[in-house]
Amino acid sequence: MKRFFLTSILLTFMFAGFSQQDTKAKEILEKVTKTTQSYSSIDAKFTFEMDNKAENIQEKSSGTIILKNKKYKLSIPQLGLQVTCDGKTIWTYMVNSNEVSISNLDESTDELMDPAKIFTIYERGFNYKFINESVDGGVPVYNIDLTPQKPDGDIQKIKIMIDKQKMLIRGALMTGKDGNDYHVSVNQFKTDGVYADSDFVFDPKKYKGIEVIDMR
Repeated sequence: MKRFFLTSILLTFMFAGFSQQDTKAKEILEKVTKTTQSYSSIDAKFTFEMDNKAENIQEKSSGTIILKNKKYKLSIPQLGLQVTCDGKTIWTYMVNSNEVSISNLDESTDELMDPAKIFTIYERGFNYKFINESVDGGVPVYNIDLTPQKPDGDIQKIKIMIDKQKMLIRGALMTGKDGNDYHVSVNQFKTDGVYADSDFVFDPKKYKGIEVIDMR
């Protein structure tokens, strides 16, 4: 599971190839992209579940994510995980071991479930198809299936649920080739909050005795 497989769902949307995709899905996703890009920032609470029926393993955690363009700040208390990205550098801080790993942001990597991309996961590398409309937790949603254009990745299929009223992604259900199913569900949105660029920089000097692993 790459970077907990959770540290991929934000930017760089290209319309090329849309004409070869499902027309209704294209129309919906274009509206989602327009809505997402209209906000200066997004602050969301989410839950993350992993289920492996063959191994009888179920894990569930919750967290928060603040997005500002390519910058983001992720916190998952149950995992003792904090991830901070200023758009160029990523700091992955493990609270329990008081250890931070520093690496460069590489947009070409195939980490499909970076939570910073939860609202724009469909934007590249996928074929997509409109499935139906349904109700999720009392909220009317569109359901769209994504299949990777490259078959050599970790994901077999992704189903995304889009809030019909807000035109934002409400959740994603990922089927992994490793036998694991991953479900990310967005529980609460706040938009256009004011955040300084310094809010997306991790300063190791503020953590006494921290171990720094610089992989840049």
